[in-house]
Amino acid sequence: MTHTLVVCKPKLPDQYLTQRVDLKRQLDQMHSGEVMYFPVFELVPDLNAMARIRPWIDNATEKANRLIVFVSPSVLEIAVTNLGQWPANVYCAVMGRQSAKLASDLGIPEDKIIAPTGEHDLETEDSDGLAHLLAAKFGAGSCSVMVCKGPRGRVEFPKKLEEMNHDVTVLECYDRKVIDQSDSQCEALFSCMNRAVLWITSSETVEALDSQLKQKSDSQLNALKQTATVLTTHPRITAKCRELGYVHVVQIATGIQSVNSWLKSNKKSMENNNQTNTATPTSKSQPAAAALSTPSAASSAQPTGQWLGKAAFFISVVSFVLILLIAFAGKNQIEKTRMAFGERIQKESTTLDLVKEEINKSSDLAKDLKTRFDLLELAQKEEASQRASLEEVYNSLLASRTEVSLSEVEQLISIAKRQLYLLGNVKGASIALSQAIDLLEGTEKPSLLNLRTALEKDLSEIKALPSDDLLRLAISLDSVVNSVESLPMLSSVQATTDQTLAELTEEPAPATNPDTQDTSTVETASSRGFDQAWLTIKQVAQTVWYDIKSLIEVTKVDSPEVLMLSSRQETDLRNTLRLSLLNARISLLSRQATLLKSDLERSSNLLNTYFDDKSIQVQRAKTVLEEIGTVQLDLILPELQATSAALRLAVAGQQGERQ
Repeated sequence: MTHTLVVCKPKLPDQYLTQRVDLKRQLDQMHSGEVMYFPVFELVPDLNAMARIRPWIDNATEKANRLIVFVSPSVLEIAVTNLGQWPANVYCAVMGRQSAKLASDLGIPEDKIIAPTGEHDLETEDSDGLAHLLAAKFGAGSCSVMVCKGPRGRVEFPKKLEEMNHDVTVLECYDRKVIDQSDSQCEALFSCMNRAVLWITSSETVEALDSQLKQKSDSQLNALKQTATVLTTHPRITAKCRELGYVHVVQIATGIQSVNSWLKSNKKSMENNNQTNTATPTSKSQPAAAALSTPSAASSAQPTGQWLGKAAFFISVVSFVLILLIAFAGKNQIEKTRMAFGERIQKESTTLDLVKEEINKSSDLAKDLKTRFDLLELAQKEEASQRASLEEVYNSLLASRTEVSLSEVEQLISIAKRQLYLLGNVKGASIALSQAIDLLEGTEKPSLLNLRTALEKDLSEIKALPSDDLLRLAISLDSVVNSVESLPMLSSVQATTDQTLAELTEEPAPATNPDTQDTSTVETASSRGFDQAWLTIKQVAQTVWYDIKSLIEVTKVDSPEVLMLSSRQETDLRNTLRLSLLNARISLLSRQATLLKSDLERSSNLLNTYFDDKSIQVQRAKTVLEEIGTVQLDLILPELQATSAALRLAVAGQQGERQ
């Protein structure tokens, strides 16, 4: 059975021929069955937007490099065709080797084309791979970049470039227009659903395709989802197809070459299955022929017993039918097993891709966390410097406290604001305001009295807030993260007892008194034999009881599958727990209560399900998570408006007195 390849790539207007001609040439060279063009979108170029490319190139800039990024082959062909000859001082960046080949066909010099090769994890053929490649090739803040894209998608990529301090301009070069499919086109797709192979290159395409086919025939669409094979190029597209109900989803690399390779390999496997099916009846026809020859032999050997020949013939026919049924059942079972293994392998491949994506996200989160810690350390150093200068000023004015220094009060208020809003340290802010009130104690100036009243009012509001030491909780959570590798799991728990053999067999040392040593020696000499025998019997009994208790250990679990985890699954569970704890740490430091609650619940569920509750390490980890769960993060911090207004009035009054 040959496949029917259904190409669902977006349709370009007729004047853009390069990509269309190349795709038709490669499809003609495949010789892998029928090809059906089923475009869901038509791309409408935005000529006004593309007219901005040439002025952007001509404008002078301070950056050392100019770079235009094309997020898809379609936007590349549209923009370059309207631009004309490629400028010599501009680099062209694309997402993969297919787009790089198209750029070369459009006349862009190869030394100006930048594209990830996909040869290792840091150069995957997507936006992440291109971002790593640009970071390695160009210095931070050295490029002026224009990102040419469609109306949706690739939103995070310009943000990554902005984080590298590049000048980024985003240009939407086209819009998508949904193509209304005719009834004949849809019927042609439904008629070949058993051999259809859908080539999907975006999540929007599969959503629009599903919506249009559902309007035509919901029942035939469900049958198509059960029988057709969908080829995708990214884990997000694979997840969207499975969400919509497509059963057979296969993720491949980008490009028509990957489609051709998959079709060829699948065709060879189907031909081998057909050869096996045709060979099975032939091999089983020989026992049938031998069975059919049995009645004639029996009838010739016993001509007078015709009833015996009929019975033998009936038995042979029944045996032949049973053999055919067993062969048919075995064939179906083998086919089901093969399909089950194939789907399992596809699911494992998708799971590995998702794990890689999660690891990349966790590395980005770790970098963000490191940046936050650097900012906190800088703020702490600045606070320490300000505190040292404040103590120096305070010591210099300690001899003459008759006049209050307003600058000291202003410094303390600034420290309180920094502690409250930057670090969330309620206790530090209250201490700073208390010191400011102490400085204002005994003053008689009206403006300073108003300032002290405002400080006391704001201090009472701050003291009413719950004070939690977030830094201490973060350090405790760090210790739990570092101990994830040593936490005992239920699938690898060793049998333990309350006492060790050394404790059971340890002989207590008798206490001696120098004054009564001679007397005790005489008294114990007579009973030493009996005590020694009793001690020996007691040690033997304790040893036997220890051996009996250590034979069996009962562990109660809610689900038996937690005891049958492989070493790779245990490693994945520990990595999942570590990522969940790191996310909880980030949520704690950024005071995001909802995310912190979900991360703590996920971590607690993993600890309760897969780890040994009897372990002291597991109990300590649960205690830390419960303590963090009681922290109240969504606090409404006071804005110190009364203090700020009173401080401005006091400063203005002091300046008026000086004038």
